[in-house]
Amino acid sequence: MFESFGRGFRMIWASVKMGWQDKRLLLPSILTVFTNLIFGTLLVLQGMERVHKGGPGAAGQMGGMPDMSGGMPGMMPAMPGIGAQMPTHGLLHHGAGHVGQMVNMTGLNGPLDQSGFGALSGFTNTESMLVFGSLMAMWWLTNRFLEGVTTALVYTHLTEGSGSGKFGAACTAVLSSLPALAMLGIATFAAKKLAGWLRDRKGSGVFGFGFTFLASVVEVFWTLAGHLILPAIVIEGTSFVGGLKRADKIAQGNLITIGVGEVGVDAICKLCTYLLYAAGMGGFGYAYYIHMPLTSPIVVMGGLLWAATVVVVTAASIYIRAAFYTCLYAWAIDAEAVQDSERVRVKPPEALAAALA
Repeated sequence: MFESFGRGFRMIWASVKMGWQDKRLLLPSILTVFTNLIFGTLLVLQGMERVHKGGPGAAGQMGGMPDMSGGMPGMMPAMPGIGAQMPTHGLLHHGAGHVGQMVNMTGLNGPLDQSGFGALSGFTNTESMLVFGSLMAMWWLTNRFLEGVTTALVYTHLTEGSGSGKFGAACTAVLSSLPALAMLGIATFAAKKLAGWLRDRKGSGVFGFGFTFLASVVEVFWTLAGHLILPAIVIEGTSFVGGLKRADKIAQGNLITIGVGEVGVDAICKLCTYLLYAAGMGGFGYAYYIHMPLTSPIVVMGGLLWAATVVVVTAASIYIRAAFYTCLYAWAIDAEAVQDSERVRVKPPEALAAALA
């Protein structure tokens, strides 16, 4: 585990240096944070409107929806809305729940992950299905579009040198691949529903464990496959089926000689995000505990500083993960071009090479 974390830190540092050399690599990830804020706010407003129109019964129907107000990176936790009558321990417990939700948004299978399992949560209300489904689809596609732009820029940086990638050209390339990205979204939704169906079938004993295990396998397998399908679509301009075949070929041919878990990028990003959100919730909780007005200059300035840090850290996490999987894909392309016996001599891209040194 410590070796994995060491590689992860080296990968992160190398990715940061790469982004510092060409700051355009960071732009799509920063835009992703703000588009997440916009879509998250829209979903919250839709949910509030539904509850307001339907009364208490509608609030119960909203139980199957994700808590976007507390789970969206870049959004301030709705501390004033908790209520002045809530005891301090209740506030902290509530905040801890928000921290866990926010961290899960950025981890494996979260909506900021390339496969976006968490962004495709199920709907329990038929009347609002169209509205929420449309918002979720637009959110997912927007995230994947910006992820694709990051992938294109990083790949150009790796293959043609610093400053060679053009943001406009990357956007044009990803736009031409939108049909394939939409198919990736449909396939992801189907995999999500399959995993959910398996979890719903769980019972007790061995069979219950078996269905849960199969659901986890489907989620993790499709997530990792998505990390290879998206670069295939963006870098090589393949269709969705072509990207699926490329991902299968890379996996079956052992073109990548290191496992994803051997470089602990995702674990480190998730840990840093957790610590950041916990610090923010702790600060607001302490201000609430000592009865400091939330409009006081100290709380306002601290909140703004924390929010800015959330934007930077979240954008960095999105960029670093995209850079990592782009490096893996570029390494697989280079390994594919040589004979099997010579693949061990193929050097990974610079950032990944630094991680594996």
